[in-house]
Amino acid sequence: MDTRKVKSGSRDAINYFPDEILALILFYLPTKRAVSTSLISKRWRNLFALMIQLFESQYHFYLDDSDLVYPEEGKNERKDVQESFGDFVDKTLTGCSSITKLSLICLLKCCPHTDTDRWLHHAMERGVVDLDLRFKMGITPWQYEWPSNVFTIKTLVKLTLRIDVGPNAMSYCPKVVLPVLKSLFLHAVWYTSHRLCYSMLPGCPILEELSLHHLRDYRDANNSPFSISHKTLKRLTVHFNNSFDVIDTPSLLYLEYSGFAPCPYSRTSYLNSLVEAKLDVHIKHGCYAQMHLATIIDWICNVKTLSLSPASVKTMYSRCVELPIFPDLVKLFFESNAKEGWEVLPRLLNKSPKLETLVLKGLHCASDHGVCIDRNEVKVLEIYGFSGRGREVRQVKCLLREMQFLQVMRVEIDADDNKKLRVINHLLDLPKRQSKFQIQFL
Repeated sequence: MDTRKVKSGSRDAINYFPDEILALILFYLPTKRAVSTSLISKRWRNLFALMIQLFESQYHFYLDDSDLVYPEEGKNERKDVQESFGDFVDKTLTGCSSITKLSLICLLKCCPHTDTDRWLHHAMERGVVDLDLRFKMGITPWQYEWPSNVFTIKTLVKLTLRIDVGPNAMSYCPKVVLPVLKSLFLHAVWYTSHRLCYSMLPGCPILEELSLHHLRDYRDANNSPFSISHKTLKRLTVHFNNSFDVIDTPSLLYLEYSGFAPCPYSRTSYLNSLVEAKLDVHIKHGCYAQMHLATIIDWICNVKTLSLSPASVKTMYSRCVELPIFPDLVKLFFESNAKEGWEVLPRLLNKSPKLETLVLKGLHCASDHGVCIDRNEVKVLEIYGFSGRGREVRQVKCLLREMQFLQVMRVEIDADDNKKLRVINHLLDLPKRQSKFQIQFL
């Protein structure tokens, strides 16, 4: 490094850094920006190549057609700009010997599948491990085709697909051969349940994590229930506004489900392995909800950690669901935005003999007289969105009175700075059951 003293106010101070430091700076820039620095001067011309040489196995190639060097209005509509982006992708991918992580985003215009195929082929030849592919499909034949090799890159460990297909549904599922894939994320990809379960998933023999974000109008008659069957799946996340027909996942440990309650005839197998569940369950219009909720309860009765959204709580209250014993539940996240929903909390506490941590949100929606609970063995109480209203304070007093083993109460204050100090002092003045009891503020 040049030993001359660097003036703190010099506009050219960065050029005193050695090439390796400048390459490290480029490592943290988006790919398009990092490459564009080669235009600064002769010295910078080869710094991107040096960065790839030094950090190739760690570098995230992020190629986005909206990330223009000079993003003038309407410029992305021009054919020459789109072709320029394609040339840039080709040169960037072919200019390196290996690619570990690649994000390829083409959402401004429908990209010809021949271009996408070529780029994916470059990535496949260079051993890509983590691929995030987002593109838009149009209505003409050359636009409405899957990239032919996206599901046959045998080095992939993680695959994320976000595909905008407009008003059309996928008419087929491409051949899937992903022998080492462990994580699959599908966002806004329209496919049928049959093809997902019987064509796509069998091509991922060691899959451990599956995330589905599939949004369609529940009034669509073709929006049939989904089926998930996989023997090695450990984590399943579903944000889907319909229900499930079959869940057969003997290794499942984590379930995050947002959608309609399952149909009465839904079949589930091997969900006793569940350790954690997050539920945001809604009732489909015109359906017999009692039977649906019984299915949900069967899913979660053996979990150790359970999170219930306001919609789930409301459904449990409005349908008077009979709760089983939760013999292993040690942590409960409970949120309600209606006073009726808070009537479910005492029932849950009474059915959870091992509960140690209780997390509450929406306490300001409880009734004025509060929610009466029985004595329990909760050791940690967390309250979010506490604003210091009278009904909230009365409820906290009730909780402290009955939680005889409580050791820590953590509170997130939802108030401006002027009021926050008063709320904190009010909480600190509340009567405590034991000297070791602590109040912490988040």
